[in-house]
Amino acid sequence: MLSATANSIRTSAITLVETEHGRMRRKQRGIDKKDLQAAKKYGRRYKNRYCANGHATARYVYKGITYIVNEVTGEEITCYAKSLELEQVPLTESMRREYAIACRNIKENPHTWTSNSVLVVDTSGSMREADVWGTRNRLAAVWVSIALDFLATRLETGEGCVTDVISIVTLGESADVIFEEEPYSWVLYNKLVRVYSETLVKPRGHGPFLPSLEKAEKLLLRNPNASCAVSLTFLSDGRPSDAVFGAVGVGLGKDGSYEVIENKVGDLAKQFGRRLTFKAIAIGDYDDFDMLKRMVDAADDYGAHADFCLPSMTSSALGEVFTSVATSITSTQLELTDAQSKKQRQVRNILRESRSKAGQDILSVSDDEFWIYSLSRTTRKIYKEWMEPDSDGRNKTRHKYEKAELQHPDARYVAFAKCPFGEGAERFAYRFFELAADCKTIVGKPMVAKESRLILDVDSADELARKEFTAVFCKTQQLARRLAKDFNAKLKTSYRVDERTPTVDFLDCSIYELDDDNLGVLSVLVGDKLDHTKWQKWNSNNGFVEGMKKAPVFSEEGLRLAEINMTRVAHFEGDIIEEGSEEEEDSDEEKEGSDVLPGKNTVVFSPFEVAQAFSHFNYLASWRKRLVCDLQGVYDEANLLFSDPVIHYYNPRAYTCRKNVHGRTDHGKEGLHKFFDTHADHCGPLCRIVNRGFRRVARSEKK
Repeated sequence: MLSATANSIRTSAITLVETEHGRMRRKQRGIDKKDLQAAKKYGRRYKNRYCANGHATARYVYKGITYIVNEVTGEEITCYAKSLELEQVPLTESMRREYAIACRNIKENPHTWTSNSVLVVDTSGSMREADVWGTRNRLAAVWVSIALDFLATRLETGEGCVTDVISIVTLGESADVIFEEEPYSWVLYNKLVRVYSETLVKPRGHGPFLPSLEKAEKLLLRNPNASCAVSLTFLSDGRPSDAVFGAVGVGLGKDGSYEVIENKVGDLAKQFGRRLTFKAIAIGDYDDFDMLKRMVDAADDYGAHADFCLPSMTSSALGEVFTSVATSITSTQLELTDAQSKKQRQVRNILRESRSKAGQDILSVSDDEFWIYSLSRTTRKIYKEWMEPDSDGRNKTRHKYEKAELQHPDARYVAFAKCPFGEGAERFAYRFFELAADCKTIVGKPMVAKESRLILDVDSADELARKEFTAVFCKTQQLARRLAKDFNAKLKTSYRVDERTPTVDFLDCSIYELDDDNLGVLSVLVGDKLDHTKWQKWNSNNGFVEGMKKAPVFSEEGLRLAEINMTRVAHFEGDIIEEGSEEEEDSDEEKEGSDVLPGKNTVVFSPFEVAQAFSHFNYLASWRKRLVCDLQGVYDEANLLFSDPVIHYYNPRAYTCRKNVHGRTDHGKEGLHKFFDTHADHCGPLCRIVNRGFRRVARSEKK
């Protein structure tokens, strides 16, 4: 320590000979000149090794900052904050045994994997830069974030377990798999702590992308299990050096090597689609991350969950990015888990078509990209539904599938794309056209064919499962359309709602039965294709509302609170719209009550307000049993046109409550609770207007 005399000197007067290198290091690490002066004044002084020219150096440590100074010239040499310390977790014998069993199971039973994650980590020479606050260098910050924010976080929350698999590939002079198909475990955490603490992987050399991408591809494709969430995280601090040092890219030039890298990522996304989470993480102050952005665009074009991330130069910011990777994996796992049985669901193993290609206008088709069916092998049917009284005098819903002509009078063939361009949680979407007599020219408007994304029932014939899927979809669509008509009528009779407020409607759809030589008769849903440039989503079936960055995650306690919140939010009384299937009541509409808005002027409500109010309305309009949500589609200034609705069903008055009444996206009571929990923040004047005139009708009043 300095003497009492030295301590009496003002900190700003402490002698400090600045150097260009020292200033650069302080700037990178966010250390002010006064911090170093304080370290020299108040810090503890230690002897240090000699410089190359023989000058003695000293090391000052104060408040977590270490400052190295040349004792002869007084020049600053470097400075750095104290590195984060990671401690290994004590392992019990049972933890070691569980790890050994898990490793064996991963090799022998790939169908039990719930996720397969590959992390590609840049270990090139530039990762030596010591500009990440809290760690020795960039690479050290990456190991800390993987250990704490990616692995430990999922283990502590229970979201990660030994059926989740992780591999780590280096990107540097060589592409090495330093951890291969390891189960999520504290054993792996301790291995990462060793890599960090003992600097077992040193940054050096150049960083070609392709060798590491090829290793990652092999690791991801090794497991054919289609119910497994897939994740590829690619972290780099600069441009790829494949054009100069890569085995593949040499001779192709920058543009050629970039294209090969881009196509490699696109090929992966083409195979995995929505199951794949692709994160490109840029680290450093380099201003040209064009290749990483192109990789993200390529993955996104085939439907993968793809993001480009550029965190600030702190360990915590980098950690937040890795936490988001872990969250994305968990979301995909939940999507692939059946809500009722909790079993993993298998996704159909097919290649995807790029959305950019599917969005192009075409005048004709080729049999390279489409299956072509003649008129004699094509049957179009329309789902018809009506109400009629049964023997007890109660209204009952009746339906039938009515044969119809193809939609265009000149149509003699239909074309069904071989690969889907769209992929939701439950459905694939394919390009579909009606063709003229030449078997190539498109007639009529472009359409979309939809079929289940999932292998619906391994115990039944595939076509029976297809027919069940189309039947449930048609019934759901028709019920949603009826509720939409009643909502529009409510808007029209509500004198406070301006006529310029948009109405709502749902796309109509047909069923096309295609007689295929190899697959037999295929039943597919076909509807008009919406303009993808105008498409948006106003709410979802998991509590998501437009404006949120991601869907909320509900714990058991969160769901309990959501149930309480639902009772408060959905408190309106209402007329009941007849549905006729079970214990439904006849409509008994009455005039709207007192005003809910001050003033005399009418109000033009936004598409967002209309969408949220529609979901709230149809819950009350169906005797608080059903809620239409997952509202997505286009807005054309006068109308909200929705496609693919979800209906949650829950009847609290029934002795037993049926599940999945409206298909696998029907989450019943839990779905209702999630909707109203987030709807509380968006339940506005229009909700009160459209629900104002409702009242509950007693059974004794029914005729």
